Amino acid sequence: MQTFRIANLKIMSVGESADRICYVLSPLEGLDEWIEQAAQEFGVSIAVITGMDWDDDLTPWPAPSQPPGCPDFRGRAAGFLKILVTEVLPETERRLNIDAKAERTLTGVSLSGLFTLWQWMVNDTFRNIISLSGSFWYDGFVGWLKAQPLPEKHGKAYFLLGNQEAKTNVQAFRSVQTDTAEIADYLRIHGIDVDFELVPGNHCQYTIQRLNRAFARMFTRA
Repeated sequence: MQTFRIANLKIMSVGESADRICYVLSPLEGLDEWIEQAAQEFGVSIAVITGMDWDDDLTPWPAPSQPPGCPDFRGRAAGFLKILVTEVLPETERRLNIDAKAERTLTGVSLSGLFTLWQWMVNDTFRNIISLSGSFWYDGFVGWLKAQPLPEKHGKAYFLLGNQEAKTNVQAFRSVQTDTAEIADYLRIHGIDVDFELVPGNHCQYTIQRLNRAFARMFTRA
């Protein structure tokens, strides 16, 4: 495993394949053992990125705080995407000897799951995306997505949500299941390869199990 830093970001990476790499935007460290096991099991290089400003770097535009009483979201995703694409990816792929034409996948959880889909709509760096418990309740997001000219995508989008996530005291979060289903249906209708699974549990539970489930769907080849 290689570990290095770019500004406030920490990148932990394992090189297993020169032609497939998956980047994981994680809220927490502690995935060291999983990275090595998953890279070998699924035949894909993996880079886990931590240290971003979770509420600001991963949100696409300013919006009121949720739950109410927290600081408002500042919407700095565009700046974070630039750092990701122009600094993090080149250095990671240089260290791991990744081929320039490698297939890239981006994985996100919660707000980074929101970021993962947002960047897919505005950027072509990543062929595939994985969004676990994506925060698609975010103010104006579903409407924004459906108002965009839908880019041509040849990769795959995988969405996973816990079946208890919409059962919350935070009113803004209650739409997350219907929002995710609406997004998945919209993308599918427009010819994008979409996989949406509703699984047992609440928000951000069973992290390793859900990552493994997503990777099995995305990277297992017949």
